[in-house]
Amino acid sequence: MALSSFITRLRDPVYTGPNRCWPCSVANLVLVALGAVTADVVAPAAGVAVGVIGLAAVWLRGYVVPGTPTLTRRYLPASVRGWFGKAPSRRSPDAAAPADRLAQLGVLRSDDPQLAPGFRDPWATTAAALAGDDRAIRRAAAETLSSPSAEVALDDDGDGVTLTVGGEWTGQWPSRTALAADLATELTLSDSGWTGLERTERADLAARIRALAATCPVCDAATTVSEDTVDSCCGSAEVVAVTCPDCSARLAEFDPSPATFAPGR
Repeated sequence: MALSSFITRLRDPVYTGPNRCWPCSVANLVLVALGAVTADVVAPAAGVAVGVIGLAAVWLRGYVVPGTPTLTRRYLPASVRGWFGKAPSRRSPDAAAPADRLAQLGVLRSDDPQLAPGFRDPWATTAAALAGDDRAIRRAAAETLSSPSAEVALDDDGDGVTLTVGGEWTGQWPSRTALAADLATELTLSDSGWTGLERTERADLAARIRALAATCPVCDAATTVSEDTVDSCCGSAEVVAVTCPDCSARLAEFDPSPATFAPGR
């Protein structure tokens, strides 16, 4: 148990598990191998030590060399990053099926892709109550994920908010407001057919709801829609960003799309 807890404390869920950046990991494994071979020339035991420590660091932390994401972005061609599934991309809300699904749930008006007042009002009230209370966010996340609230943790690094459960990466949002909005969606729709959907579909629909918010669910200011360039671990991408100018919270980011259901179109 003590060893398991120690390993959990060492692991960085932002760069491991489902969120692992394979170009960064592979680049570091190559460096570890070179370091181990070099050390082995001096002393075999040193080579083994460098190899074991390096492999453990990549497994637990995602990388050994500080600044790896920047180095990978700068020196590894985009075509090579694409081999690992790292070509920068985000979902584009251009499918008709999600709009139909949200209309059936009472989230959207049937005649146009706008949030229905019957959904938006309780959704925004719940999101506002969650956004400023970390304990409330953890409780809501624990309820949604059926996990003990003590195992839920938030990490706000300035570039987004990461949610972990028991030390394992669970999800990442562009802002605390975006996370609060998604949790509010879960709570507001808990009595509808929402809970019968697959979790991946619910996450996709919740992101679309954020993208269609004409006003911020937390401060009620009008949102703005603009095109922006965002940096991922080792790349960058052009996105459509939905932002609240009053509280500076980014609600959603999507690939640009000419579809009617896309935010701001």
